Amino acid sequence: MEYLADTNIYRNLVRGLSIDEVKNLAEVISKKETEEGIKSGLSIVVAMELISHLKPDDIHFDECFKSLCLLYHHSKKINIQEKKFTGTFYPPLNVVLTKYFFDENTQYLRMYSQVLDLTVELTKNYDVKNIDSYSKQIETVKKQLLFEKDEIRTNYENYLKSLNEEITDWEYFKKNKTDRKEWFKTLKSGKTSFLVAEGLMIRAFNLTDREYSRTEENFEKLVDFINQFYPAILMNELILEQLGHGTLSLGDVEDGKWNTINDMSIMFGMLFFSDRDNKVLVTEDKAIRTCLKDNGMENKLLSLSEFEIRMGIKTV
Repeated sequence: MEYLADTNIYRNLVRGLSIDEVKNLAEVISKKETEEGIKSGLSIVVAMELISHLKPDDIHFDECFKSLCLLYHHSKKINIQEKKFTGTFYPPLNVVLTKYFFDENTQYLRMYSQVLDLTVELTKNYDVKNIDSYSKQIETVKKQLLFEKDEIRTNYENYLKSLNEEITDWEYFKKNKTDRKEWFKTLKSGKTSFLVAEGLMIRAFNLTDREYSRTEENFEKLVDFINQFYPAILMNELILEQLGHGTLSLGDVEDGKWNTINDMSIMFGMLFFSDRDNKVLVTEDKAIRTCLKDNGMENKLLSLSEFEIRMGIKTV
């Protein structure tokens, strides 16, 4: 069995701890994993979310640095012969898409590999002073997270423009009750999720400089894609529902609602692997838990408390 924890799990685990206590916690978890034959994985998206807060003026700086240390140091595995750290690393959405549809890697894989290298350097010896040497790289990671969310935000913005004489109005559906009713009817039918999945498939084509067309072959690929990743695709509906309600804050890509894109990416990374039946996601996120439970994947979930008990961090 292999465990993958989301960002808030790590932040909850380190909250109120000193850096020495975080180091001890990483050792306790790692030891328990070895004893029980449990594996752990590192999500590149989770690492990026934590790294994005490593700016001196960020109120979450201390907690996110400690979380990053715990994430890396308990999930790393050492290959004695090659004298290097190894382990499972869960890729973000763009890597999953191009690998799934075309078995190809783009420049995104190289970029995300650099995120892993940065994680190693930032958490070396649990020394917070490491941050001082990588301020530019940290800013790059933060910008990349925003860029990936803004890609999807822009798609929705363009859709709103197409309904409203090329004028962006995030409250469009609030002001147009007939369209709003039809929007939620379409959501309920599942048609929207199909279109979202097709949009992701088109994204894979674009990332690999291919031209997409609606052929029978591509339709079959799309159906297979939906079957494998449906719980992750459903995460988009959280944003689509907000769009239907006419939520003005969706215009700001830094609004917390867009963090759903990060959650979706984490789920894509977990569902990508052929041995995904052995993967378990540790999360308290209600939306993620609902999407997996509704698709018969409740056995792929652990709560924070359940994880702490499994790792011997606390007793029943």
